[in-house]
Amino acid sequence: MLVRKVLVPLSGAAAEGPVIVTAMTVARTFGAQTVGLFVRADPTEALPYLGDGVSGQVIEDLLRAAKESSDRASASARAMFAEAAAKVGVPLASKGGGVELPSARFLDVTGHRDDIVAAHSRLSDIVIFGEGNVGVAGGSTLEAAMMNAGRPVLIAPQAAALEIGGSVAIGWDESAEAAHAVTAAIPFLERAKKVTIFRIGGKEPDPASTAMLADYLALHGIDADARLVDAQGRPVGEVLLEQCEKTGADFLVVGGYGHSRLREYIIGGATQHIRSHATIPVLMAH
Repeated sequence: MLVRKVLVPLSGAAAEGPVIVTAMTVARTFGAQTVGLFVRADPTEALPYLGDGVSGQVIEDLLRAAKESSDRASASARAMFAEAAAKVGVPLASKGGGVELPSARFLDVTGHRDDIVAAHSRLSDIVIFGEGNVGVAGGSTLEAAMMNAGRPVLIAPQAAALEIGGSVAIGWDESAEAAHAVTAAIPFLERAKKVTIFRIGGKEPDPASTAMLADYLALHGIDADARLVDAQGRPVGEVLLEQCEKTGADFLVVGGYGHSRLREYIIGGATQHIRSHATIPVLMAH
């Protein structure tokens, strides 16, 4: 299993700097290309909503202002992208040149953000976002990559990661989402010095599923330690992150949106909690 294309959607927000560094670190680790994708809105799509009484001059001024705003955001994103590449030691890809790995390439595309990100995600090996509400990660774009495009996403913490996955934790609950996350994370797991499977739940769950996961990982040459943790009524996401901190895990693999997105939004869930509180990189898949 190879990682060759790492996609990082960008908005130009200053807080995205550490996210880009983490994406570059992943690319350097696996000999991949990081693609920084800046999506600017098409201002002409808003014209039908302005009404018939708006003068041509007002429309022209609005379009000009929208373009200038997008230009500034794109320039900011491009500058952070180049700075992160230099920091991590990943060369910028030259236009018209051959494929060089690892490398970094910046794209500036016009269109609907979620649709563009989903389209580019489908032909990416992993898509990287910031945690919580940083940049584009707090909106629907992450869900467009994970749910609509069906790709694994990596949520980067506010602190840039210059090394990836020395000690990896797996949150295991037998779900299809968790299984998809594990298979997507195989390149990271194969490089890890330590892998721990955490089963968060009651005191006596069926151990067969956890043993099956350990056997699967062993076929990939991955030796994993399995631990059962009694949540004692506490939220699963909270307990899982607590166990990561206690054991020194610096990378977490977990299924995303085991419940419906509406239920997660209304009453919360492990996905939402981990997205908002993780201080280590988290790989999620649906």
